[in-house]
Amino acid sequence: MKKTILLLFILQAFSCREKKEQLNLTQGLYISNVTLISTEDGNYNPYIGHLVVEKDKIIYIDKNEPNISGIFEQIDGTGKFVIPGLIDNHVHMTDVQGMLQHHIEKYPELVKEFNNQMPRSYLYYGFTTIINLGGISDERINSFNMQLLKPDLYHIGYSGAAVANGYPMIYTPEEFRFEIEPNFIYMESQAEHIPDKYKPADHTPKAVVKRIKNSGAIAVKSYYESGFGRMSNLPLPTKNIMTELLNESHANGLVLTVHANSFTGHSFLADVGVDILAHGLWNWEKYKDVPTDSLPLEIKETLDLQIQKQIGYTPTLTVIEGEGALVDNKFINQPALKKVIPKNLLEWYKTEEAQWFAKDLFSESNVEEVHKTYGNVQSHAMLVLKYLSDNNGLILFGTDTPSGPIYTNQPGHNGYWELKLMKKAGVPLHKILASATINNAKAFHLDSSIGSLAIGKKANIIMMTKNPLIDIEAYDAIEKIIIGGEVIKREDLEVEE
Repeated sequence: MKKTILLLFILQAFSCREKKEQLNLTQGLYISNVTLISTEDGNYNPYIGHLVVEKDKIIYIDKNEPNISGIFEQIDGTGKFVIPGLIDNHVHMTDVQGMLQHHIEKYPELVKEFNNQMPRSYLYYGFTTIINLGGISDERINSFNMQLLKPDLYHIGYSGAAVANGYPMIYTPEEFRFEIEPNFIYMESQAEHIPDKYKPADHTPKAVVKRIKNSGAIAVKSYYESGFGRMSNLPLPTKNIMTELLNESHANGLVLTVHANSFTGHSFLADVGVDILAHGLWNWEKYKDVPTDSLPLEIKETLDLQIQKQIGYTPTLTVIEGEGALVDNKFINQPALKKVIPKNLLEWYKTEEAQWFAKDLFSESNVEEVHKTYGNVQSHAMLVLKYLSDNNGLILFGTDTPSGPIYTNQPGHNGYWELKLMKKAGVPLHKILASATINNAKAFHLDSSIGSLAIGKKANIIMMTKNPLIDIEAYDAIEKIIIGGEVIKREDLEVEE
């Protein structure tokens, strides 16, 4: 009798398991015999297996072949590699690369072509999620989301939490400044320069974060930037202000990401313990002339504090690389750009008119001097990144696309460039992949839906012909992009002639 009961129990358990693995699909996708590369903790154990999607969700992922019935598309993944869709945590998709407002008004057709291609270019390089870290309007969000092929878009609301008349507010003409940056922080030191209609009580960290939360944002963006060039000695947030912003962000379920690229800024923010540093530490200030192969003790101590507190570090190496690339025509003549930049816009970039930023920036320097200066700054940035990578710092992927009105930070393409620069800096390939997937997802509280290949998560998936854990060129060997379960051939995302 006991043997019979045991046998029945085993048969019942086996039957339940078989029933559980029977997948009846109505709008499915089945990728078979593919190498699955994903992680929840930074440790990768790739294996050949099977992945099933129903509508926009992953419902099965395992080494064993599933039992499937119903309506579905099957893709043979033999010899291919699948990873989660990439996340760029720092873009400015409201800008048109290389253009100021008068250019935008002068060339509406070029702007239209750019905006139509821009979301496709992000997808072309595998970026299925972008986070806009500049101010954005509901109208711009809606127009982006109306595109047929686009990455998922998250944002920080209508504006960042800048201190009054600080960076980046100072670059907006005074008559429009406070309308364009409605979430500024009131400071008594700036009271005489703030219009009377703006009341201090409406511009405390608490009030500002509440508005940002209500705008549908996932993060608060603030700034610690004293300025550069003609715009120096700008107002800076106090420790109390930044601490309040951090606490209010957490109270509202948001993360605090802060613009800073200087030693002073990183030291200040590491002390406060903000969530994410939106830029790498490349401005070494008093240490700017030290050799590029060693870290000064003070800088190392700041980095150690960031590691201890696990503050997210976003290198944004293409900021420096992008500006330096303006000095000659090597960048603009890359064949790859023809696939992601509309033809007419690409031709405009080669005109004298489009070189305005380079003329302003390098008016008193020759090509050799520019490469030497930017090379030194970039060497410092890469040395910092390698130290963090070697010592378990929390590295996040972001590009700051575009970092300014420059044409050398192109959607998607800039992300691929950033990935290659991270490798050049000495970051191992598995850490690069984690930075652009699970690390970003966790840092921005999105890991319940994206960032890894797991049951219940959104089907944002990249299929490659090369292994990204072995070859950085895998990120340019993408065969298919799957966004919300929809399969797109990479070539279908190229610029339409």
